[in-house]
Amino acid sequence: MRLRLTPLFLFMLGMLCSAAFGAQRGRLKLDVLDELGAGAKPTAQIFAADGSKAGEVTPGASVELPAGTYRLVLPVVGGTIVREGVLVEAGRVHTVLITNVAVLSVSARSLSGAEPGYAVTVTDAAPPHRKLAEFLSGDKMLFAPTQVDVKVDVPPQGYLWHEVALQPGHRKSLEFKEQAPAELIVRTSISKAPVDQGTRVVIYQAGTQKQTAVSAPGTEHRFSLDAGDYDIYVENLTGRGRPYTMERSVHLESGQKVERQVALDGEKSANGK
Repeated sequence: MRLRLTPLFLFMLGMLCSAAFGAQRGRLKLDVLDELGAGAKPTAQIFAADGSKAGEVTPGASVELPAGTYRLVLPVVGGTIVREGVLVEAGRVHTVLITNVAVLSVSARSLSGAEPGYAVTVTDAAPPHRKLAEFLSGDKMLFAPTQVDVKVDVPPQGYLWHEVALQPGHRKSLEFKEQAPAELIVRTSISKAPVDQGTRVVIYQAGTQKQTAVSAPGTEHRFSLDAGDYDIYVENLTGRGRPYTMERSVHLESGQKVERQVALDGEKSANGK
């Protein structure tokens, strides 16, 4: 007697086989510092009992595997973390928890808020500053605990963080945001009449004698400066009014345009000041 297999029978048989096969599989999840390390690089490699590669998994993610015992190898910058005898049971999730690492993330956003993916170089903090890793800004990387220098190749000359401590169980986030020059315009007057042609303006970093910019007598005193705080020194060469004045702690934001009116009204004292 010949048995005829109908399409419905074949479909039901396939479903039963699939269910039986799926019941022999489980999942392995890698948890590296929970959300602090989720999505960090590099990925972990998974090896079966016979030494063959069974798969890989990213921190914060999981992977389906046949039931069995596995070896998980997580390379980190400066070392390797190994978990032996990782048991995957059918129909269950086995979470491998790793906490004895540090996470380093570097963000270097442009004026528009975009992450261009600038090159990041990490070296030992101590001489001879051995190179440890290279990656792109916007990534999170796993490190063995240590102290490092971090350089990001933002134009024009790059930016460097010295002696960054990477502590076990913590994430270190370094952020660089591109700054647009601020514009500062200083207008000088005596009795409300402009005297820019007879005044000299010197810009200092606030609270210091470090000179940042100078404007000689002319039609205007206009400066392009980095965001920050500045002192404005005005020297009066007209022979009228006060010989000089200082305006302190003028704050400039990135891309901001600021105008300062400086009045030199008043007479010289007997000692010329």
